[in-house]
Amino acid sequence: MAKGTGGEPQIDGRSTRWDEHKAQRQGELVDAAVALIEEEGVRFRVQRLAERVGVPRSVLYRHFKDRATLDELIRRRVLESFMRRMEPTLSFEGTIEESVRRVVDAHVDWVTQHPRLYTYMGVGEHAMGDGSLVADAKTTIALMLSERFGQVLAALGVRDTPVRSVAVGIVGFVDTAVNQWVQDPRREQSEQELRAMIYRSVWAVLDATLRDAGVAVSPQQRVSDLEGA
Repeated sequence: MAKGTGGEPQIDGRSTRWDEHKAQRQGELVDAAVALIEEEGVRFRVQRLAERVGVPRSVLYRHFKDRATLDELIRRRVLESFMRRMEPTLSFEGTIEESVRRVVDAHVDWVTQHPRLYTYMGVGEHAMGDGSLVADAKTTIALMLSERFGQVLAALGVRDTPVRSVAVGIVGFVDTAVNQWVQDPRREQSEQELRAMIYRSVWAVLDATLRDAGVAVSPQQRVSDLEGA
């Protein structure tokens, strides 16, 4: 590594470009692994990935410390995809009912569009937490919901309501219900029935929480009207 006139080491531009190339190539391999899981299932072999990208397995592993590192990067990429779908829905725009449906529909939509990626998150050595979406994603969503819910309650003059616990409970319920439905080979509900059941259940929790705080609202009320009350 070259040194500057002040004795400080200078970064070799060639080294930086090589690091960028390696990072780009690693990302391409992770994307290929995600596509392979979507097409062939959750128990993919590294050899199949190597064949897919046209390199020997030994060359592929130069980009990853080990299989666990590859799996972790795949998990992160899957979670990024899930969160990109979910984050825009957590704004509570429109009526209370529309807000609930928007969040629930986004969750169910993503799962039904990517069932193998969803299943991958809870298979064998990949399993984390309760075997559905990883805990970090659920915690992030719950915190975002609790912050927004808390803002609405504060506008209504309601204090000391356990909004975080309610949000965590709602997110956990939705994820567990969808996870069970996806994994069940003999589904007792259609997809539309599942959505309707989750809508009703989430509203029931929200309604009970508000009533405990002395507030009665209609699911047809606009969230912005509540904040302006």
